[in-house]
Amino acid sequence: MTGQTGTPMERSIYEFPELFRRVHMERPGDIQREVKFLVQVWSRYLKRPVRRLLDIGAGDSPHGQIFARQGLAVVGIDRSPTMIAAGRAQAAKNPRLKFYRRRIERFTLPEPPFDAAIFMSETFPIITRNADLLTHLAAVARALRSGGLYCIDIDRHAGVELITQRRQWRERKVRVGAIRIDVREFYRPIAWDEGLHSIYELECRIHFADRVVTTRDIIPVRYTTPTLMDLAARASGCFEMIACCADNRFDRPLARCRGRWLAVLRRK
Repeated sequence: MTGQTGTPMERSIYEFPELFRRVHMERPGDIQREVKFLVQVWSRYLKRPVRRLLDIGAGDSPHGQIFARQGLAVVGIDRSPTMIAAGRAQAAKNPRLKFYRRRIERFTLPEPPFDAAIFMSETFPIITRNADLLTHLAAVARALRSGGLYCIDIDRHAGVELITQRRQWRERKVRVGAIRIDVREFYRPIAWDEGLHSIYELECRIHFADRVVTTRDIIPVRYTTPTLMDLAARASGCFEMIACCADNRFDRPLARCRGRWLAVLRRK
């Protein structure tokens, strides 16, 4: 998930690819489990093998790195130059992995069509404007073969609350090797007429051996539910939503979703 820094002088946690996933509470094995479930989704809903994969909002594409090692041709796009640099360092080790710096709202690629696309790490809801959502879906559709699948990982949005003042949500500590990170998270006010779930503020004090760096990211998060995702797919004219999977399972009802759900869209 990438956001905007609080002021022009403040740095972003996304400048530190080796740290930000741990700050976002990624657990060991999470990526591998997600990759395994994506393969199951493709097997169930796509009638041909996936040989070419587009990873959107990829960062350094941890999912794509695994798929590339399995023999897929993977292209990752991200707007962050730091993340693209980290991804290209990985791509130097595997010619099946390639990266482009692109904005996710509207993009083109000098690439043949893809069999499938993914948007992981619960990042899709940062597309908050209707116009950007539709141009995004149109761009993904242009990149996919007819019938190709677009799998979107989304946080379960529950407990929406309008607040009038900035308020701290929680405080925690993270360790990455010898590096300690003090994390504070805040909610920020949302106007009643905004289609947002939250405005999430993430403050990190990173204690390196020789210095302390403070980062701040402000991330508007669109209110995204399965019914709204279905509506967006229909409005795009490019996709239909064919499935929703709760918590990386086929057998769990959406009403019992504990954390995340996967929207499966098919390119018309």
